[in-house]
Amino acid sequence: MLWYFYDWWFWNLFQEKVMLLKISSPEKIIFEGEIDKIILPTEIGDVTVKPWQRPTVTSLKPGIITISPIWKFKEKDFVNTDEWISISISKWIAFICEDLIKIATTVATTKISEDEKKLKEKKAQLEKEIRELRKKGSLEEIENSLVKLEKVNADLKLQALHN
Repeated sequence: MLWYFYDWWFWNLFQEKVMLLKISSPEKIIFEGEIDKIILPTEIGDVTVKPWQRPTVTSLKPGIITISPIWKFKEKDFVNTDEWISISISKWIAFICEDLIKIATTVATTKISEDEKKLKEKKAQLEKEIRELRKKGSLEEIENSLVKLEKVNADLKLQALHN
């Protein structure tokens, strides 16, 4: 019976913890604050990180980072609901260590400034470019174009969340 008490106590001890998150790009710090959990777009799929996660380093693919901040608020610089903040990122890396997460990305979009029509045109242009590169381009050029295409797709998803 004592084992169940310790198991319950140990579980609840970690449930009330928070994590400190810092997302930065070469240009600026995009987000810094305390969070409950975060959903990251990784190469193996979306991964949910909660407090006291085992130390991990993971590569990120272009997609949407979904953050659950401690303080529920409406932030004008982000696409958000009462519970979540969404940020579109490009490819890079995340460092996770128990109660600290650092994310470095080349490009991050907190709010879409382009309209949906322009984003769809950019997507079509990149798809055409990729088809042409597959015929005569190098593998590196194809991969760079695919990363750009994934980022445009993430921006389109962020635009849909905003509407």
